Amino acid sequence: MLRTADELGKMKRNYLNLPAKILAILYLVFISLFAFDTPILSVGFLIHLLPTLILAGCLVFAWFKPKVGGILFVVAGLGTVVVFNTYRELISFVVISGIPILVGILFGFSKKK
Repeated sequence: MLRTADELGKMKRNYLNLPAKILAILYLVFISLFAFDTPILSVGFLIHLLPTLILAGCLVFAWFKPKVGGILFVVAGLGTVVVFNTYRELISFVVISGIPILVGILFGFSKKK
């Protein structure tokens, strides 16, 4: 069956949703590792998990509304630039701030089925 260019464009946008979800989950696991430098039964552990909890909320929201969730991820990525000063070094910017921005872009271009 031949498909029109519009149908093929919609199919390609649907494929961006799954990599965005996988990348977001892997990123959440990665930044959760930073919380383990404090004792687990302390308040410091919960404070270190705050970025993970915020981004997990963005992921839950993006799961059902990809466009708005994409905007939230981009805003969260730009927020990490300000809060963690990742603009000073390229590696820290790419690892800490670039991934949420990339996830937000992927969610922004994806389309819910």
